[in-house]
Amino acid sequence: MLVSVSGKRVLVTASSEGIGKGVARKFLSEGATVLITSRDEEKLRNAYEELKRVSPQVFYRASDLTDLKSLDSLYGFAKDVMGGVDVLIFNTGNPPNEPSYFAQSSDSDWDYAISLYLKSAIHLTRLVLDDMVKQKWGRVIYLSSWTVKQPQPHFVLADVSRASLTQLVKILAKEYSRFNVTFNVVRLGSFRTPGAMRGLERLAKEKGIDLEELVRREVIERSAVKRFADPEEDLGSFLVFLASDKASYITGSTIDFDGGTSDCV
Repeated sequence: MLVSVSGKRVLVTASSEGIGKGVARKFLSEGATVLITSRDEEKLRNAYEELKRVSPQVFYRASDLTDLKSLDSLYGFAKDVMGGVDVLIFNTGNPPNEPSYFAQSSDSDWDYAISLYLKSAIHLTRLVLDDMVKQKWGRVIYLSSWTVKQPQPHFVLADVSRASLTQLVKILAKEYSRFNVTFNVVRLGSFRTPGAMRGLERLAKEKGIDLEELVRREVIERSAVKRFADPEEDLGSFLVFLASDKASYITGSTIDFDGGTSDCV
């Protein structure tokens, strides 16, 4: 079976490191043109220098997912250098105050989380959708977490703010499938990325236990496959399929990609 994204124009958000960079690398290796973005200009330049060794068809632009004007500028840049976006992979980092329990979360924390996880997803979707409709082809994939399905008290900001994406893809799928534009949420398991490890370190300190013990107990032992996922080979390969013509029947879905971590059916 030939699965191809060759020639597709892909925007991957939060892609200067970790999950986003691994996904960008996979799409580049499969012949796509990729725009990476994050707030940290230095990390972004370093990621660009690394990824252009995979393929010269990579571009970068700093942007802030919590700033809608910044996203407008990002999409304008995508139009200038790639001619548009065929595939949006919506990925995010974490709010500053996360992991965070409900009692620890202020109104400003909630405002930030909702802007990061939900409002930016809606705004970027609105930006890319017009061209996708005109060309009668597009893929929008929102990366979420298994904890939205099985909420965790210390991820209250993320789990509540991301939950609406499940409803969003149902609504958009019904409205735009006739244009061959698909919308899906992928709820991820655990990845040993810099961002994830920073969050686990903070949680380990709060619980007063060793970091590796927390990793064993809360990540490895909870997973059916007993390991972290790889951003490029595990997730990237799956997203290449989901973004391809072979996955045109999959839309409006929330897909668990968690290595059997969630206990929910």
